[in-house]
Amino acid sequence: MRSVPGWTVITALLPPLLIVGGSAIAATLQPLPFNQVHYSISQLAAHGATDRWIMNLFILGASLCTVLSAVGLRTVRMAGRLTLAVSGLAAIGVVAFPDQWIGGHPAPVDATDHHTVSAWVVFLAAALWPTLAANHTGPLRLRWGLGLSAIQLAPAGWKITQDVNHGDYLGLSERVLLGLEGLVLLAVVLMARRQVAHR
Repeated sequence: MRSVPGWTVITALLPPLLIVGGSAIAATLQPLPFNQVHYSISQLAAHGATDRWIMNLFILGASLCTVLSAVGLRTVRMAGRLTLAVSGLAAIGVVAFPDQWIGGHPAPVDATDHHTVSAWVVFLAAALWPTLAANHTGPLRLRWGLGLSAIQLAPAGWKITQDVNHGDYLGLSERVLLGLEGLVLLAVVLMARRQVAHR
C-alpha cells in the first residue's frame, strides 16, 4: 500500500507558519505601523513596501511546501492532490503580480487585477481540494472531504467579500482563512499517516 512520507507532516505544517511569521517580520520593517487586521499579507510584498523581497520569499516558501504536500499525499485521490498543487502554484501569481503602495500606504485592493485573482485561486483551490481528494478506501471519506471544504468556503467567501468591498477586515479575514487552510492540510496528512500505520 502507498504510504505518506514523514516529511509531508513538515511540509503541511510550514505554510501557515511561514506566512504568519513572514508577515510579522515584514510588518516590523515598514516605516509606518502596518495594520494587520486591515491590510492583506501580500501588501507587505507590494511595490513600494520596504524590503518586499522578504515577504515574497516567505510566500514562495509556503507555495513550495504546499506543492510538496500534494506530492506526498499519495493515499488520496489525484484530483484532490492536483487541486492542492494548483493552490500552491497560484501563489506564484500573487508574487508575480504584486500590489502597490501609494504615498507610503498600501493601495486599495483591485478586485479585478491579476494579483487578486491569483489569490482567489489559492484560497478556492485550497478550500475545494479535500472534497476532490476524498475516496472510499483512503483516509479521507467523502463526508469528511465535504465538511473540510465547507468550513473553508465560509471564510473564503468572507475574504472575497472583503476584497470586493474594500472591507476593514481584509487582513483579518485572510489570516483566519490561511490558518484554517493550514490546519485542514495538516489534519488530512496526519489522518493519512495514521491510516497507513494501522494497516
